[in-house]
Amino acid sequence: MSLLSAGVTWLGLGLTLDTAGLVTYGLATLPCSGGVREEDAESVCRPARRTAVALGALGVAAIVVSTVCFVLHVRNSG
Repeated sequence: MSLLSAGVTWLGLGLTLDTAGLVTYGLATLPCSGGVREEDAESVCRPARRTAVALGALGVAAIVVSTVCFVLHVRNSG
């Protein structure tokens, strides 16, 4: 696999994980905005928020890996 195709693959993975993190965080805030008691909503939202942050961190790491692959591809090409 070339570095360019590896970079594109990692970039796609990173964007997918970041999107999943944003959707998870958005869904986590829904119970907090309803007529639910604040303590109950917080206990439901906390694990989902942690999951969203973890997905976002994995997405950022994948984007960093893709950037490294792109830089290595450019350095080897020129």
